[in-house]
Amino acid sequence: MGYPIEKEEIMAFCTFSKEKDNGYTIVDNKYITKYLPEADGFAVKVYLYGLYLCENRETEFSIHSMAEVLKTTETKIQEAFSFWEDYDLVEILARDPFTVQYLPVRSAVGRPKKIRYEKYADFNKELQRKLQKVGKFVSANDYVKYMNFLEENTIEPQAFLLISEYCIRKQGESISPSYIFNKAKKLIRLGYTTYEQVEKELSNYNAHEGDLLAIFTAMNAYMHTPDENDYDLYAKWTNTLGFQQEGILSAARRLKKGSMVGLDLTLSELAEKGKFDAKEIEAYLVEREALANLTFRIGRKLGVKVQNPTPYIDEYVEKWYNYGFEESSLLDLALFCMRTERGDFNALHDLMGKLFNEGIVSKEGVKAFLKDKNDDLKLFTALREICGSIRNNPTNLSMLATWRAWKFDDEMILEAAKRSTASASPIPYMNKILSDWKQAGIYRLTDIPDNKTTGAGMRSRTNEKSFASQMIEAVNAKSDRERYYAQLREKAQSRADKVVAKANKNGRFKEISTELSKMEFALAKAEVFEPKNLPILTQEKANLLRERRSILEGLGLSEADLQPQYSCKKCSDTGFLPSGVACNCYKNGE
Repeated sequence: MGYPIEKEEIMAFCTFSKEKDNGYTIVDNKYITKYLPEADGFAVKVYLYGLYLCENRETEFSIHSMAEVLKTTETKIQEAFSFWEDYDLVEILARDPFTVQYLPVRSAVGRPKKIRYEKYADFNKELQRKLQKVGKFVSANDYVKYMNFLEENTIEPQAFLLISEYCIRKQGESISPSYIFNKAKKLIRLGYTTYEQVEKELSNYNAHEGDLLAIFTAMNAYMHTPDENDYDLYAKWTNTLGFQQEGILSAARRLKKGSMVGLDLTLSELAEKGKFDAKEIEAYLVEREALANLTFRIGRKLGVKVQNPTPYIDEYVEKWYNYGFEESSLLDLALFCMRTERGDFNALHDLMGKLFNEGIVSKEGVKAFLKDKNDDLKLFTALREICGSIRNNPTNLSMLATWRAWKFDDEMILEAAKRSTASASPIPYMNKILSDWKQAGIYRLTDIPDNKTTGAGMRSRTNEKSFASQMIEAVNAKSDRERYYAQLREKAQSRADKVVAKANKNGRFKEISTELSKMEFALAKAEVFEPKNLPILTQEKANLLRERRSILEGLGLSEADLQPQYSCKKCSDTGFLPSGVACNCYKNGE
């Protein structure tokens, strides 16, 4: 008796394993049989992953998250969902944030707009031929993108091919559909949609290619073939700002190893100043470079760290220059301001205005003014030694001029200081004493009533004079100490200036220093207004610093040699440590 033969099972193409997970995503069979065959793989991938997210709604997900998972862009995902929306399989509820609702497959009746491929047969063939010249091939998906673009925009196919050829020539093998589309959209917005219109506009671009290459050469900068941004900047300079090519070249020559961004900043500044002629531009930029160097030196005298000189030049230094002050006078006055506890540009500006109004502008006039003021500082230092904590600020210093106008000499002022030591406010007390003496007509020590005695009184008067003399000697000693350190600092600065002068004999070094100064302004402006340019500018700065170090090494120098090398590393030749304690390096000027 034979056994019944069981029917052999047919193995399916795709099955679940016995260990299959309980989690699953249901896909309607109609989607698989009707819609999946008409879509490309990426569109199907997006649909299925979105379907999976619909059934796992507890997961926090966004279009950005989906783009990361599928290793694509948000734009491509949006395009895929737009494709399925034409089929009525999904509905895009919002664009920001991007939100999609899946619709029942069985009720879908829509279809994407049918493109007649035969209509674009010649276009596709010619586009493929142009792209093959740079080793690129048009995929089926890209063909759809190009044809959809022509369907959705009013531009002639031949005009679009002309744009494509232009973009291919500019970008070479790195060309992409998005680059061509962006260029085409720009021309369409300008109203250029026919072959003749596009040809004329692109010929203008080609005509300016030589102009841009000349600008690159003037800046001594290695640049690729001019791109869209370069042409846009050139149009801004010539059409909007009103520069001629020669004027642009004049500015570019002052920016050797510069960049188009840096040149744009310079030309914008020139336009604001009304400088358009090539000779005017050259003279202006040379003067600005000199003012920048002067600004840095003034900042050092004031104890102010200047990173970007442009604001200081516009607000202060250019005005002082126009007043007629000489460079040495500006530096001396800056040092005076620092010594009188007014070490900033505002204080120096106030002083400059007063001197200008009084007609003190010449080098000799400034020297005479400073001599008087330095004498006042010496006397005021003596007063501080007697009275203790009184500040040498402008208000207190102005009292010396008042007391001298009352015809009191230094001995009488010091005597009044001695009598004010017990007061919590020595300056007002001194003013009262001197005012009383003035009313009584007392202008000499011997005329003071309590000094008109003999014996012990005479000895007292002698002691008072001796005390005043001691204070003057102390002041002189302090002045000698300050002079000693000032000479050391000046010597160190002089050595550094000589090194800089030596380095500046190398023309390229001097150009780099100028470019680095301007780079600080460009970086500051980019940080506020154009953050996207910061990486480029930062890299340019790093390249300039690297090149400058290389030049210095060739000259047997280093970056450190450009800075003052002080004899005392602890106090930097100031005589005081950072804590305020006097340094022990003072050797009485020896």
